[in-house]
Amino acid sequence: MVEANNPDLVYSKRKAITALLLHAVHQEKDGQDEMLNLCLHLARASGYKEFMWGHIEPYILTLFSRASPLAITLLSSHIQWSSPTSSNWVQLWEIAVYLVSYTDEVGQSVVDTLLQIASVDSLQPYIPANLWSWVNKKLSLPPICYGRSMGSIWSVVQMVRALGDIKTLKSYLFLIWSPWDYTYPCSPDQMHTLIQEEFSGIEMFNHQEDLLQHLNHILAQLDLGLDHLQQYKPRLNQDDIQQMKIQYGELKRKLLEVNGETTNMLLGKPCRFILLLSLLTPTTGSHSMFMCAIPLQCL
Repeated sequence: MVEANNPDLVYSKRKAITALLLHAVHQEKDGQDEMLNLCLHLARASGYKEFMWGHIEPYILTLFSRASPLAITLLSSHIQWSSPTSSNWVQLWEIAVYLVSYTDEVGQSVVDTLLQIASVDSLQPYIPANLWSWVNKKLSLPPICYGRSMGSIWSVVQMVRALGDIKTLKSYLFLIWSPWDYTYPCSPDQMHTLIQEEFSGIEMFNHQEDLLQHLNHILAQLDLGLDHLQQYKPRLNQDDIQQMKIQYGELKRKLLEVNGETTNMLLGKPCRFILLLSLLTPTTGSHSMFMCAIPLQCL
């Protein structure tokens, strides 16, 4: 058996592992999931973003038609959605997502796959808007995640932004802003403009605070150094870490700028009403006095 702690050796056996998949999905459908779990474990252990052997692509449709919703969902993050025939796979994947029982592993695979599909311009029209609700499940993606890296390209950012849901947009940024990847396909100006246009204003204050906290966490992780980070993503190098520190530091500065403007607005804005208390102040007998909201000025 190939040792899973040797990523390059695992990857060198990908053809044999891929060839087992048809048999593995057939067994899993009969309640025997050991072989499928092994194939998935080895795919993750390889550390490569595209593990599946390219020659399996003509058989993906057959594979999906024979697999359970769970098998389709878990396998989908390891296939090459950039294939010219991938538009034929999206609907089967979508059906599987609606049928599969939720677990954190399923959630990670769905979001990973969703971001990969969205990164292929020709596949974007096939994605129902309601599938983006999966990014709101507060999942953390693994250090090695093809969807996170490809799903940060500007066309995907624009697609999520066009949904018009600030909660989904924030959840999406939580996923693609990570100590394991930098959002290299987006220029700093594009992301800074996004922050300025979508997260400015008093009503965005809590969202600003959440994003700042997330960026502080990323920068703290990067400060732990290369040796620590390579335990989880061996192919990271010092240049990657330095680039991410610069990028996420700039994002933090932009958010602090927007947050500062919001704080100034809050401090300078008079409050029309302050609800002091809904107190019941004991008086004589069984009666009580209710203190209502009164207009005051914020100090």
